Amino acid sequence: LALGAVLPRRSFLAAPLAAALSPAAAPAAPAPASGALVIDGASRFSLTVPRGFVASKRSASQGTLYVAGDFPRAAVVSVTAWPVSELLAAEAAARSLPGLPAVASGAGASPAALADIAPPEELARILARARDREQGGGLSSEVTAAAPDGAGRLVLSLSTELPVANPDELERQRGIRRLVRRTAGAVTLGSVPSPAGGAPVAAVVAAWASCLAEDWDGQLGPQLRDAADSFRWGEPAAAAVASSN
Repeated sequence: LALGAVLPRRSFLAAPLAAALSPAAAPAAPAPASGALVIDGASRFSLTVPRGFVASKRSASQGTLYVAGDFPRAAVVSVTAWPVSELLAAEAAARSLPGLPAVASGAGASPAALADIAPPEELARILARARDREQGGGLSSEVTAAAPDGAGRLVLSLSTELPVANPDELERQRGIRRLVRRTAGAVTLGSVPSPAGGAPVAAVVAAWASCLAEDWDGQLGPQLRDAADSFRWGEPAAAAVASSN
């Protein structure tokens, strides 16, 4: 069964997931028992990913900075950095109606904390919609949990139903008629280079760790939650670099 028979190409973050729904794919290996520390080459961030995850090469300074995955299992860990002003402008554009443009809200370009941008639940929904837009395919993620962690970060959980072109064929091959992706996120306030040059601009930076619900409820879920929780940006990331040397 080719991926295109049941699921549009961009429903997952990365194209190599095309084998994820193939009944001919090799059985998934047991989930690794421990993670591997990843330190960004520019020392911007650090996080721990499950062993065996393969990273794609990226050199972006904003948008999607990092992607790694166990792609046959549709399991992905990524890091995004969205300038606050652009994030809020895109949110306003998405809410606009013909002749009734929405006005971007929030703290503008210089928030001092995530709470200056929006309350936790609202910010989680803004980020979920931004992530859905970036991935395409008409996705609509539900925020199932969102709360500050006491260290200036927002931790959240998402549930996303993925479009299935042929539910009957999916049921015949996999015994299910719906595909749901579970995601853990850890969000902090950082900065990225300004596209126009000059001083860095405030950005909402996040680590995302996701897989299909059937794997999330098995061995992968705890590892992916740990991956999101391990995410550090800026000075904490530099400390991870120092401790690894």
